[in-house]
Amino acid sequence: MQQKPKRALVLSGGGGRGAYHLGVLTHLEHVGWRPDILVGTSVGALNSAALGSGLPLSGLRERWLDLETGDIQKMRADDVFIDNLLRGGKHVFDTTPFLETALGRSRKWTGRPWLLPEILNGPNAPYEVWITAVDLEERQLVYYNNRDKRGIPPEAVRASFSIPLWYEPTIIKRRPYVDGGTLVNTPFRKAVELGATELVVVLLAPWLGRPVRTWKAARLPWIDDELLAIPQRLWTSFEPALDMMLTEITWRDYLLFEREWQSGEHPQLQTFHIVAPEAPLPVGLMTTYRRENHVRLMRQGERDAGAQIKNLGLTSDSVAPQLGS
Repeated sequence: MQQKPKRALVLSGGGGRGAYHLGVLTHLEHVGWRPDILVGTSVGALNSAALGSGLPLSGLRERWLDLETGDIQKMRADDVFIDNLLRGGKHVFDTTPFLETALGRSRKWTGRPWLLPEILNGPNAPYEVWITAVDLEERQLVYYNNRDKRGIPPEAVRASFSIPLWYEPTIIKRRPYVDGGTLVNTPFRKAVELGATELVVVLLAPWLGRPVRTWKAARLPWIDDELLAIPQRLWTSFEPALDMMLTEITWRDYLLFEREWQSGEHPQLQTFHIVAPEAPLPVGLMTTYRRENHVRLMRQGERDAGAQIKNLGLTSDSVAPQLGS
């Protein structure tokens, strides 16, 4: 009797670039490939938890098209200075709006939540969902899973989104947590550990194992408020280096995994597909959310997925193992 495939989708971190995930998801839906497991970091955690809350892809797409930077972080210069000067903050922007948006509590998002904890953590959740965060006190990666007792609280999604320095740590039960991407931006090994037989990994930066069209990234327009534009300029100077560091870490882990797989480890895994942009995404997208950017990212993600993924939907007996195809 042929065993039913166990499909896992891994969504990496990348802030405002997360709309790219929606394009890949659109392609996967078109070819009839539905994951059983979602594993996400940072914005990948948000998209995974939203889908795990029962939000259809069309609903998630609609929310991304309406999402603006001010829905994620405070955008008034006086708020920024109050947080950092008067309250002794050690971050640039405050993400108080994030949970108001995610839970549909703000005026703009009333009736349109991204997260429904009672569904996400309930017995009828449509997916098994795993998200990451980093425990700052223990200096270690932690996973939240919607099938275990503690589930995935909204604060854990915010924690996975809390880019160090840029955003404040998220406090959960008196412990500070930050972005899971700090240690593992693309947690594909968790999907393998869970017994995935078919694995699709979505990156938000070019993959080192492939030729790219160009390594030159466009830059976004500056924020109108000059005081807020100053930290954004500093971030855009740092973002390419962060990209290179995170991609290099993932690449080296992938090479190690490839050797393990070729030597006979992880025998259940039959296909491993990677979708990645063919060129660096514009600098500044990690911390900027705009409809026009999201539309372009969705189109690019769908186009890249169609070009880069082969043999989806076939059973493990139908194809030879593939890595990086």
